[in-house]
Amino acid sequence: MSDSSQRSRVQEGILIDRSVWKTPRIWCLAVAETLAWAGLLYLFPALLLRWEVDFEWGRAALSGALTSALVIAAVTGVFVGRLIDRGHGRVLMSASALAGAGLIAVLPVIDRLWQFYLIWSLVGVMMAGCLYEPCFAVVTRQFGSAAKQPIILITLVAGFAGTLCFPLATSIADAWGWRTSVWVFSFLVGGIAAPLFWFGVGSRALESGLGGRRVSVGFMQAARPVLSRPIFWLLAIGFGALSLNHGMIISHALPLIESRGISPGVAVLAASLFGVAQVIGRLCLLGFNPRMSLVSVCGWAFVALCLASVSLVAASTALIFLFLFVGLQGGGVGVQTIAKPVVTAEVLGRTHFGTISALVSFAYILGWAFGPSVAGIIWALSGYTAVLKVTFGLGLLGLLCVRLTLYLSRRQA
Repeated sequence: MSDSSQRSRVQEGILIDRSVWKTPRIWCLAVAETLAWAGLLYLFPALLLRWEVDFEWGRAALSGALTSALVIAAVTGVFVGRLIDRGHGRVLMSASALAGAGLIAVLPVIDRLWQFYLIWSLVGVMMAGCLYEPCFAVVTRQFGSAAKQPIILITLVAGFAGTLCFPLATSIADAWGWRTSVWVFSFLVGGIAAPLFWFGVGSRALESGLGGRRVSVGFMQAARPVLSRPIFWLLAIGFGALSLNHGMIISHALPLIESRGISPGVAVLAASLFGVAQVIGRLCLLGFNPRMSLVSVCGWAFVALCLASVSLVAASTALIFLFLFVGLQGGGVGVQTIAKPVVTAEVLGRTHFGTISALVSFAYILGWAFGPSVAGIIWALSGYTAVLKVTFGLGLLGLLCVRLTLYLSRRQA
């Protein structure tokens, strides 16, 4: 497809261009992201209890490995952004998936806690190279202002990564043991996702795309102008508040729901619907007025997160509030997954977008990393009602940041 024909397809609204559904490269990225998320991230919580029994290291000690992986992913993401700006996205994403598959394949043969931490720390580097952040940066460089359309498609498909991982990993582990389960996911990531990334990103010439050209400037030359802008810090704080909010809730979902007097069986059912709610939230984007700014939509998503916390507090009085909580929390986060890269590009520009996206995502990934620990500390001190008060406050903080971002961006227009 020529640059001129691609530009003719650019739409400023949210409604998706039907031609995106017919683009094989986007489908390749969507399937690859689904498998990468399933094998490199969701596999950890899916098999955590089995590792606890088999290794006898304790759940807290094991969980620290995932926190380490996410912190390393946040730090590494900045360097990954520079590689994408230089046009190396194809090799980066394919190699990261392949290396990540090789690393998790070693898990069944280790017998020391430090080895477990080492493997997951290295997997964190590979997460930075092939999960949403690099994928969206590559797509934004290729499609420019039309990037929201392929991003919607990718997240619609990849939203089912958890739905794929948990039952598949559990079924295989029940039948043949957790080691076989790990090796199956290693094959899915290395044997299927890695080649799909290679084809999905396309040639190096295509990587330059509509969003920009390859750059050779230093990191500080690319980062300094962005770091000096108040809008950057508003976005970083806002999206960091989002991930901390959801990280606190999703990591303590079952005990958090049960603290409202909900039975364990219903709590499991509700928690299993988060992924579905995220996909529904993304589908709802297709119905928004095309003239409505995605920054404004982002603000409404933060309102949904605030209402979700209130709904869970009220769930002790009526079960309907529990499922309202799931819908608002999952839907709000699902919308934000699409909004974050698109809003970042619209507000901060697409030049050096790999670097810009990585900088904005730094606080976002740290929120995911420390959400479980923060929720655990608050629970130990004051209980789960206090946790919900904090998640409500984080939603308000994100909403404030988005409103200020919208105000400043309009003043600069």
